[in-house]
Amino acid sequence: MRAVSSWLRRLGRALALAVLLSGGAAIHPPAAAGSLAWPAGHGLVDQAGAPVDEARFAGRLRLVSFGYTRCPDLCPTALMTVTQALDDLPPALLARLAPVLIAADPERDGPAVLAAFLDTFHPAIVAVTGPVAVIDGLAAAYAAPIRRHDGVVDHPVGFFLVGPSGMLLGRLPASITPDELAETLRRALSR
Repeated sequence: MRAVSSWLRRLGRALALAVLLSGGAAIHPPAAAGSLAWPAGHGLVDQAGAPVDEARFAGRLRLVSFGYTRCPDLCPTALMTVTQALDDLPPALLARLAPVLIAADPERDGPAVLAAFLDTFHPAIVAVTGPVAVIDGLAAAYAAPIRRHDGVVDHPVGFFLVGPSGMLLGRLPASITPDELAETLRRALSR
């Protein structure tokens, strides 16, 4: 286990360095280097209503974002960036990636609502929803608190790059372009 953790830390540093040296988008190193395991048996489901847990994503790089379907601009823009970046990836690399949208407003964004919302975006994107406490726990694990008030949802913007073993590799800014995101993913998936 120690060898894997060491390898992932080196991969994260190498990825960040490669992106910075290439002039691409900066990857912000994680604040904490803990595992971001998805809790089994806690009511997390995808947009089809299928249960979601760590096994679903194990062994694949994850591109995680938080959002909600009634978001007027940031969430659709972020998902369009992801869609355009995924369109640029070859199928072999795309198969090793799990793009995930975590519902920041799970009380309103159930599976059917998320499925309809994602219909506009890349079919590889998986939406995850569930009990508010579980979603908030995931957000806390990413050091990305969610605040809900008067129908508005304040949630983290940007993307989280999570390694195949569930370790946070870094955070990508919301301002990343589709080309920069595609290149970042290509490099991370080619290692």
